[in-house]
Amino acid sequence: MSACITRAVLVLALFSTSQTAFAQTAPEPAAEEAKAFACFDPVPPVTELAIPSRYKDDSKNRSDFDAEANAAVEAALNPVDDFINLLVKNANAALQITAAPEVDPEAPVDPAAEATSETPPDLAQQTLIADCVVDRIHDWAAANALGDMKSQGAQLSVPSRIGGIAMAYAQVRSLATQDTRQPEIEAWLTARMQSSMVFFDTEAPPKSRENNLRAWAALAAAQVGLLQNDEAMTTWAAESVKLVLCTATPEGALPNEMWRGKLALHYQIHAVGPLVVANALLQPTHPDLLATCDNALLRVVRFTLKAVEDPKLVEAITDKPQKFDPATEMKRAFQFAWLAPLETLVQEPEFTTFAAKFELLSNSKIGGKQSLLWPALDAKDPAATEEEPATTP
Repeated sequence: MSACITRAVLVLALFSTSQTAFAQTAPEPAAEEAKAFACFDPVPPVTELAIPSRYKDDSKNRSDFDAEANAAVEAALNPVDDFINLLVKNANAALQITAAPEVDPEAPVDPAAEATSETPPDLAQQTLIADCVVDRIHDWAAANALGDMKSQGAQLSVPSRIGGIAMAYAQVRSLATQDTRQPEIEAWLTARMQSSMVFFDTEAPPKSRENNLRAWAALAAAQVGLLQNDEAMTTWAAESVKLVLCTATPEGALPNEMWRGKLALHYQIHAVGPLVVANALLQPTHPDLLATCDNALLRVVRFTLKAVEDPKLVEAITDKPQKFDPATEMKRAFQFAWLAPLETLVQEPEFTTFAAKFELLSNSKIGGKQSLLWPALDAKDPAATEEEPATTP
């Protein structure tokens, strides 16, 4: 296991609640430096959601948006997504303080250069930032946020948000002051995830039980389950990943996404992200996951990357021109942030080449800047964050 992988595992607190990872001694920062950080303002908890379908009633394959309904969905979900963006931005800032510096492997090395000691990390500042993130999540936990889902649309949409919050929390849990906040947050995340698991097993529409929505629920269950060492939850996550992957065709298309007509490629991409990240998170506890259904994940990824460059591959399946312009979509790098955790599972030249097209791989729903969490795909600006649309399906 590389040093970078070890760091990622410790930081995300996936397999241990040990608080020793960052227990090194550092010089006390000046008082003014320790006070430089100001936490973002409290965000009113969203305790209930009642959102309609985004799509027109006569859109049988759910590919035609109803403008008014879509606006209502975004208005309801934007406050949650904005909250996740703030959490992740700050969680990443905390990790950055003790992250290994990114080195350009192609940069020339001067063997005669004198070694210089690095500036000691500002651990007091790191704790302030971590406490900020924990405080704000605790506000939502104390209010039982996202606990009253009043529509099917809300129940389908909330798991990816629980996952986003859980992934931000996992980054700072061991860095923050230890008190009653952590158990209360984890109890809330667990309750919310257990509710989503019951919904997907008993009430979700048939296609939703095996499509991108189930994949996002699986990712959320994986992260919450690992935080809690909840074997039942991580097993549910793994079985959900298998459920989705085993629908894949020999070519790697996901039928429940191909069903979406002109939006098929968009939703294929949207499904791949959580499938890859859940696989990466669950590898230590479910090492057989990658081989599921004759290596379905790799087939799905290969097909997706080829289709991104040539949407006609999807058009041949759907018989519908894709609402997907490769030149435009390749500027939305957050859609492909999962390429970083993918490289912890398998190294293939085509994956590395595709990833090299982007300067930054970051997506708030999967923890933000990926080079902080996984072996780095060289990001040219270590302080950068990528803005993405607040609302995703």
